[in-house]
Amino acid sequence: MDFEPSNPAMPASNRRYDAYSHEALVAEVAEGNDPEAAGGLAGQWAGLGDRLRDARDQLTAIANASDEHWHGTAGEALRASLRSAAAWSDEASGVTAEVAGSVGRQAEVAARARADMPDPVGYDPASMISGAMRSGDLLAIAGLSDALEERRAAAAAAKAKAVDVVTTRDTGLYAAVPGAAFTPPSGPSAG
Repeated sequence: MDFEPSNPAMPASNRRYDAYSHEALVAEVAEGNDPEAAGGLAGQWAGLGDRLRDARDQLTAIANASDEHWHGTAGEALRASLRSAAAWSDEASGVTAEVAGSVGRQAEVAARARADMPDPVGYDPASMISGAMRSGDLLAIAGLSDALEERRAAAAAAKAKAVDVVTTRDTGLYAAVPGAAFTPPSGPSAG
């Protein structure tokens, strides 16, 4: 089965991240995000692919060596079955390689999102006003309007960047979904 972006098995994200708090966006990329563990999973998939290729080679060698000892219909059936299993092992090793690559790419995307996520910029106008008033600093009070606007703009810019980071992460994870799927091995032929 070829993967197509319109395939409903893996829908594109339609989450409205702009409605999330900045803190929730930080949690979105931090919680359950373990690129090292994902890299280990990619390695396990690659190892499975190696074992499937070894099985393919062994099955092919057995099929080729059976010419000397198995003749006739039974020998041909044995070789056909072994070659079918070898072909499936070969195909499955290709799928595992694709899955390993996909898991590795997804780990990179998740790590990049975690690294690129900006820290929230606190913006509490009431606290800023009360702090300026308590300080008695006339310059701080006079500049309060500008300070409030600067802090609001910094908080909005950091939040916009956080939304972009999570949206980019979702796009990258979606793009890294493997396009191949395992096909069931054929069973023994009837007859």
